[in-house]
Amino acid sequence: MKTLLRRILIAGAAVFVALQIAPVFPRTNPAAAATSGIHNQVEVPAEMDAILRRACWNCHSNDTKWPWYGYVAPASWLIARDVDKAREIMNFSVWTEQAGKKLQMAVGMLAASCADVNIGRMPKPEYVFLHSEAMLTEADKQGFCEWTKREGKRLLVLKRKQAAASAP
Repeated sequence: MKTLLRRILIAGAAVFVALQIAPVFPRTNPAAAATSGIHNQVEVPAEMDAILRRACWNCHSNDTKWPWYGYVAPASWLIARDVDKAREIMNFSVWTEQAGKKLQMAVGMLAASCADVNIGRMPKPEYVFLHSEAMLTEADKQGFCEWTKREGKRLLVLKRKQAAASAP
């Protein structure tokens, strides 16, 4: 029985070590032009910037701070996959090339962000479990949604002005 247990432990350790060798999802922080960031299109007051940076930025930007456990498989795979998905959906580092490419898309993304925050989908509960500073208070949520609505309206006015300026 002891021999079987020892073999199982050795095999398990060997599998664990082998998993560390081949990362399935690379952990990257791609460079982005400074002119591509959200701050170049959206007015982000200091209090909203603080909320974005503590609760959203780590996954939804190219400035991810990879934790130590982000280098240990299989946790590293899950984290890298989640960050990749988050960046595909909305990436503050390339906002003007992605969500903000069209002002209507930016408005929609801001509205969707408010909805996700209100229902507790964002920040992800498992992220908040490991990063308690990302937890949003009701006041944070309310302020965030007021900001997204205000910015959405501002962007729509900007779009109308652009359309009027380009009309013959």
